[in-house]
Amino acid sequence: MPIIIADSRNPGDIAIPDNTTIYEFNPWEMGSWDGTTYAFFPLQYIGTNMSNGNVIDTGRCVTGYDNIGYVYGTSSTLFNQIVLQFNTTVSLPHILENSIQDALNHFGQTNNGKSFHASPWMTVPLTRRITDIASWKNPFVGIHPETNPNVNAAELTLVDGGEDGENIPLHPVIQPYREVDVIFAIDSSADTTFFWPNGTSLVATYERSLSSLQNKTNFPAIPDQNTFVNLGLNTRPTFFGCNSTNGTLAGSTRPPPLIVYLPNAPYSFNSNVSTYDLSYSDADRDSIITNGYNVATRGNSSTEMWPTCVGCAILSRSFERTGTAIPAVCGTCMTDYCWNGQVNSTTPANYDPTLMVPAAAASAAKSAASDVGAPSVGMLVVAAFAVFALMV
Repeated sequence: MPIIIADSRNPGDIAIPDNTTIYEFNPWEMGSWDGTTYAFFPLQYIGTNMSNGNVIDTGRCVTGYDNIGYVYGTSSTLFNQIVLQFNTTVSLPHILENSIQDALNHFGQTNNGKSFHASPWMTVPLTRRITDIASWKNPFVGIHPETNPNVNAAELTLVDGGEDGENIPLHPVIQPYREVDVIFAIDSSADTTFFWPNGTSLVATYERSLSSLQNKTNFPAIPDQNTFVNLGLNTRPTFFGCNSTNGTLAGSTRPPPLIVYLPNAPYSFNSNVSTYDLSYSDADRDSIITNGYNVATRGNSSTEMWPTCVGCAILSRSFERTGTAIPAVCGTCMTDYCWNGQVNSTTPANYDPTLMVPAAAASAAKSAASDVGAPSVGMLVVAAFAVFALMV
């Protein structure tokens, strides 16, 4: 079942606040589990004018906005990230840099269709309405006025769901009503200097689960980003939540889901590519897909019992819930893959890994020697993400 998320962002803002409301789109509804809104609305009628849960405009319903293209576009709205990263990632002549920065800021803050004066020598006519925010009719007008920041807003203004730091969209599947046992969380974030993940997304979800925004969600304990790098947790699969009593919701009768963390790593190809790289060669495309396969299978499971350990992870909560004795092989898996609570928060060196599959590394070295001057991976990486939830 596809579930796509987006963050609330007020027009005129660029940065996403920590207390932003997260909205969910699924095939039937859109809405939020957060305590600020805590309401859902039928996606089929999302264009309808509503107030206090009632249809206005003489009771006419509006349909046709439940379009997957609109939803995808909403969850890909990250223009403001260019504004936030521009100064630190781009080196240009000062006058050109100022002009581009003015243009970016204008798009990010005003969202209108008028011409604007970006610099003493640059005027940009905008013939179409250019916006970096996806605007949806707000069906929650008048709902929960004591907590809802959009209670009087005619529109919900939404952006990419990873802009609050949670590139892995865990929010919908950690809700207690969904009773998820295990989540396979694939992290392709660009957290480090060389655009590899360092657990920032898991840390963000963990910290948010401690806040009053969450709807009594229970999440496993997660270490800091330095620990991820220092202990190599960002180079291999790691299980979080093996001790089901160590969650963020004390006294909960429902344990947190077991998180199987699968970070992007260079098994056979440097797949730390940029969201803003809009075209790839067929060879690079195939290599990225192959590397993803190697990440998920630990190099095609050629040297260890990874498939068995995946099965143990899937069944872990069921074993506990039914009082079933854990097989010996699963005990071995938990020893090998569970985070044991150890931390090392010292600042690590820049994480710049080499290819992990020897044959691929040799092939890459040969290719580099015969292809001097090949373009490097693009900058300004914002994460590509995926998450799969299995319910037992």
